[in-house]
Amino acid sequence: MENKIAISQNQMPNISNQQSIQLMRCLGSNDEVGLIVFEKNLNLSNAIDGTKLKKLEKEVGEINTITAICYLINRFNANFNVGKSLTQQQAALLASDIVEKYPYETIEDIVLMFKQVRQGIIGDGKDFKLDGQNVLAKWFPEYLDKKYIEVERRNQKANETVKEESNAVELYYAKLRKQKSDKEKRIAAENQIDEMVKSMDRAMLEDTILDWSKKEEMKPYLDYLKRKRLIIK
Repeated sequence: MENKIAISQNQMPNISNQQSIQLMRCLGSNDEVGLIVFEKNLNLSNAIDGTKLKKLEKEVGEINTITAICYLINRFNANFNVGKSLTQQQAALLASDIVEKYPYETIEDIVLMFKQVRQGIIGDGKDFKLDGQNVLAKWFPEYLDKKYIEVERRNQKANETVKEESNAVELYYAKLRKQKSDKEKRIAAENQIDEMVKSMDRAMLEDTILDWSKKEEMKPYLDYLKRKRLIIK
């Protein structure tokens, strides 16, 4: 694999996604062990969160983006006995076609797509020929079908989370409204009791206490009424 990615240290900070920085460093230094570890930990969820090819072109340049994809193409090709190796021109053309046709997919998508082809998750497990027909018309569309099922699942989960949070907020404010209403009702009831007992003697108070103890709707105010025994002798 002769591809060399010439990304300067000044360019690396332009890549906002830490996962993509790790990947580009592996590709730039031909760190095959690092790339194997990266690939091992890669799945649909974190591939979705990677850097889109269109954005990567702006961050590190078109040449470095295509060179990175060339490395992945040649790496895949080297793992299979599929006839003669691709020429540099063929690999570059295929890489350019991928960027042009799938600008809003991520560089991580390409790594994961080739991994899944190699593992037989995508494709027929027999034809590993690297050409536009297989990569652009078969493997990538099949991979994207799986990817967008995951995207829809994540979106649905996010919507459910937002709905749950919204419901929680509504329940909280409903509780506050009820507490305020209950407090206002209690204060109003206590004011009414204060006025009512002004004309009572002790016998009338005891009769009222006995009467309220038999009525469910009056029991919440019974203790307050009983406290009037302290002032009505």
